Amino acid sequence: MRRVIIAGAGIVGLSTALSLRQAGFEVAVRERAPRIRETGAVLGVWPHTIRELERIGLGARLDEIKAERSFVRYRDFSGADFTMTKMPPARTVYRPQLSALLASAVGEDDLRTGKELVDYIEDPAGVTVYYADGDHERADLLVGADGLNSRVRTILAPGTESHHQGGHHVWRAVLPFDRDIGDGAPVLGRNRTRGTLIRLADGSCCWVIAQFGATISTTMTSKEEALARVSDLHDGTWPFALREVVLATPQDSVLHSRVAVVPAISRWASDRVVLAGDGAHAMSPHIGSGASLGIEDARVLGDYLSRADIAPALTAYQDDRLDRYRQVRQHADAMAAAPTPLSYVERFSEYLTWLHTT
Repeated sequence: MRRVIIAGAGIVGLSTALSLRQAGFEVAVRERAPRIRETGAVLGVWPHTIRELERIGLGARLDEIKAERSFVRYRDFSGADFTMTKMPPARTVYRPQLSALLASAVGEDDLRTGKELVDYIEDPAGVTVYYADGDHERADLLVGADGLNSRVRTILAPGTESHHQGGHHVWRAVLPFDRDIGDGAPVLGRNRTRGTLIRLADGSCCWVIAQFGATISTTMTSKEEALARVSDLHDGTWPFALREVVLATPQDSVLHSRVAVVPAISRWASDRVVLAGDGAHAMSPHIGSGASLGIEDARVLGDYLSRADIAPALTAYQDDRLDRYRQVRQHADAMAAAPTPLSYVERFSEYLTWLHTT
């Protein structure tokens, strides 16, 4: 049986393990962190995402991720609706729930933590992977699903380091909050802000505030930075508990990220090594489908490897993905440059329609 080492046990790495197991591989997932954990709060679960998860064998267990609350509209800071009937219904899931489900499906026997990949050497017969603890192991294939700052990518395609996307920042948290928070429709505010409140299946509340072109204070805390942007998302004339929820959030629970992205790269694969997910194409979260796209990578890679030998399968996968992500980036750039909230929603709707029909 062919053997694959998958660097990274995030959502994409675990999805890749399931997909390649279906393709007949013995899978070995290796995670550099001492334990598996998913940072972040929630992710959008589109019909496209569900379809891909079903294709890699999770159909019978998808109820376990308890995806909640669909929406087909946005609001502006005055509460006025941007109703977009052609936008597919979205559901949200607490990211650690999906990660735990995937890890359970992979199984602990095929998953090891504390294994930081530092180098690899490939040859015509396979690839040898070296770890920071001095260990090494051999496989027929290495998949770099090791995220934004992928070590596999820096070796495979030097000079492709991630970089920050200007002044694009995100603040978010999950906390208990019993009061009404509304229907979860995202808000597109002034000064290129975006925000939402979402009730998760366990009853907790998730809030997210993001801004393009943000200027960050050197004296304010992350919580204070988030609060300073609430007025751009809520003019106070309609029921929206964003300020109250942020105020109720402990400071150490507020996650703040300066958005970083991976530049468009022209090399995703060699004869024995291949990239998937953020390791290949990390983009701004404003496209609302980063995890979906990574899960798609996992499924597509498995499809090609189930039909061909490794080297030609990786070439076909690379060609497929390069074309796909040229188009994704065009949509992402159009959304980021949208001059008004309405144009942003229109461009986002066009992107999602394309994503779900291609």
